[in-house]
Amino acid sequence: MSTLQHRLRLAACSLIAAAGTSEVQAVESPWQVDTSYLSYTEADDRVSVSKTLANLNRISDQGVVSVSLVHDTMSGASPTGAIRSSDSAVSYTSASGSGVSAGSGGDYSLGEFEDTRIQAGLGVEREHSRGLTLSYGGVVSQESDYESLGANVGIARESVDKITTYNAGLALTTDTIYRSDSGSTPEPLGNVQQGRPFSEGSRDTVDGLLGVSRVLNRSTIAQATVSFGLSEGYHSDPYKIISAADDQDRILANFHDSRPASRFRTTVFGKVVHQIKDTINTIHLSYRLYQDDWGVQSHTADVRYRHQLSKRHYLEPHLRLYRQTAADFYNRRLRVDEGLNPILPENGFASADYRLDTMTSSTLGLKYGVKLAASTDLRFRVEYLDQSFSTADYDTNSAVIFQTSFKYRF
Repeated sequence: MSTLQHRLRLAACSLIAAAGTSEVQAVESPWQVDTSYLSYTEADDRVSVSKTLANLNRISDQGVVSVSLVHDTMSGASPTGAIRSSDSAVSYTSASGSGVSAGSGGDYSLGEFEDTRIQAGLGVEREHSRGLTLSYGGVVSQESDYESLGANVGIARESVDKITTYNAGLALTTDTIYRSDSGSTPEPLGNVQQGRPFSEGSRDTVDGLLGVSRVLNRSTIAQATVSFGLSEGYHSDPYKIISAADDQDRILANFHDSRPASRFRTTVFGKVVHQIKDTINTIHLSYRLYQDDWGVQSHTADVRYRHQLSKRHYLEPHLRLYRQTAADFYNRRLRVDEGLNPILPENGFASADYRLDTMTSSTLGLKYGVKLAASTDLRFRVEYLDQSFSTADYDTNSAVIFQTSFKYRF
């Protein structure tokens, strides 16, 4: 799911809550700043990510204006798609594009990388008439090998009795993808040692959303959304490769990743928030069904329970379960014929990217929040992620996630 589509969904989830608080905030605390730092660290010195985020909101009688800034640093070693082997005579470019390793007797299944991402966004939400709210915004993102520019617009209509809210949104994104070392992309399914460089890759994406939120009773709110996404253009990963190998996994050649030039995605999402009787504790249940025309289908179940320890302190345990099927063109390796010649797929698509394999994952975490003062909140979150893959050489992965957030209203 794209970042813009995710923001549209979050906005839909918060409509009912925002309706009851924005007027008070506009008078008492028109400004709000929310900052956070997130650390994501995979086991075995794999991928490490450090994310710093800052949101500034200005709330007034006319609506809300928000500005967001994100800074990411990413480093480590990521699976390239090549078979784990010490018996090969191939070369490949590392995931950062910073260098080339060549020779025989090497294992090229992991590629070192290092990158930085900067993102800035602007959002505006206005109530144009009683019960009708319009929102719009834009975002720009820059990496050493990736540029993205997007815009979104949304509309929300509240029923006369204020029990039901209908919402719709549309987001457009244009991306430019290239290798950081050359500014180009490799020939799809071209031999790594003989491949030709192509120009920059471009991709355009449109995301749409239709949803409804409803107050079921004094303690329960439900939400349902249906969303779609269509992207056209360059979808391959310019750093991923797939090995052609014999039955003993001896690598005979490596080929660049090649994926279809379009992808259509559909998502059905449902969420229920229930306040437990005679308490102020709440439970959040959600389910997401995703499917695309690459053959990937996923199911996500998410449970959060917010327990108020006191008026100022709360704990929130979290459990997320995820499962997906493999893409139609995913393969651990390419086969070879009796003459040890690689057998390339007839449709021209093949990828050994472990993220397209059949996968199951679980996330278990805990968040602690405290209100330091009437205008100041502090939050800490720690989670453990465990992933397993069906056929990928690196068939397991785990990570620890830590986040601290600070919110101040003035």
